[in-house]
Amino acid sequence: MTIHPLKFKRIEFVGGGLRVSEEKTQKLLETFEISLPFFGIPARGCANEGLIAAVSESGALGVLDVGLKSPEEIKVSVDKIRRLTKKPFALLLYPPQDTTLDAKKLELLNTAIAAVREELGLPLNPTVTGLDFEAQFQTVCDLEIPVLGLRLGGLREPYMEKLEERNIKTFGMASNLRDAKVLQSSGVNAVVLNGFGEPGLLSCKEEQNEKAKVDSLCLMVEAARAISVPVLAASSVLVKEQVSAIKTLGLNGLVLSDALLLSKESEVPEAWKNQIPYLSDSSSELVSYLMGRNCRHLANGLSEAIRENDLPVLEFPYQFLALKDIFEAAKVRGKIGLSLLEIGQLAYLAKKMPANEIIEQFRLWWQDE
Repeated sequence: MTIHPLKFKRIEFVGGGLRVSEEKTQKLLETFEISLPFFGIPARGCANEGLIAAVSESGALGVLDVGLKSPEEIKVSVDKIRRLTKKPFALLLYPPQDTTLDAKKLELLNTAIAAVREELGLPLNPTVTGLDFEAQFQTVCDLEIPVLGLRLGGLREPYMEKLEERNIKTFGMASNLRDAKVLQSSGVNAVVLNGFGEPGLLSCKEEQNEKAKVDSLCLMVEAARAISVPVLAASSVLVKEQVSAIKTLGLNGLVLSDALLLSKESEVPEAWKNQIPYLSDSSSELVSYLMGRNCRHLANGLSEAIRENDLPVLEFPYQFLALKDIFEAAKVRGKIGLSLLEIGQLAYLAKKMPANEIIEQFRLWWQDE
């Protein structure tokens, strides 16, 4: 695919207001060694190594969420991506979370959903072990990946220094201005604004979950004013009008998430892809029942059962780890009502196209004056 050079136009607003900064957008491109100001961060249930490589091959930055993977799984994923592309890509990790596994709650949860496990042929009491961030981080450093993304908080200085020594660039995701400012202070090279309508985890560390439910437009306006590093918008971006608004508000790039949901390379089962265009803006829900903290995903039977029966919800990441085998088995068997498919509020507008064609459409929208 031919990558066309972008043309930038500086726009100044009288009275010291917002401005579209050619320099900051150019800095974004140069820092992450990409030709388009887009990050492709496909959501859980959609992402795979082939899709990440396709995004990077198209001139954007492909980002694979490995925050819930073991070091061995991370190595396998990186090897697959590197066999498919020589272009820069990124991994996404979750900094250490101050949470613990409640064994009693886990026992009660497993007892309550025993029938579901039995139906799927799964063990009734699976072993649940936590994440080893130190091992994950060391693996990322050893593999010398080009870019590391951070969700659910930033890293302390020793970690950032280690990444800088290896010339690993960084970005952080924030769902409120306070988190964005803390990420900037930590030394990240860019900030992604994780909007209210975006699929996946609401990214907040400095604010409580409920307080972090900030409207995307408010967050964009605030961050464009207050954040000096390049800023990208992630808010279930699917249409040209959104792209135009993002540029007008002074942001330097955008995130493709739901836009990649129905792509040729997406791992969403074909039968599910055929159903998604018939959804609505209320088909997703932002709840903690499947992940242990606020996450936007397709409303499903398992989430409803946990809510209606007031079943225990473990702290993140243990709720997800306790249900992970159910999600995986449900996907294999085509049971969408028991799976975890992260989608945003405009997911139903996604198009069934190859990833490179989707990105080309966004390039035309971004460049259109």
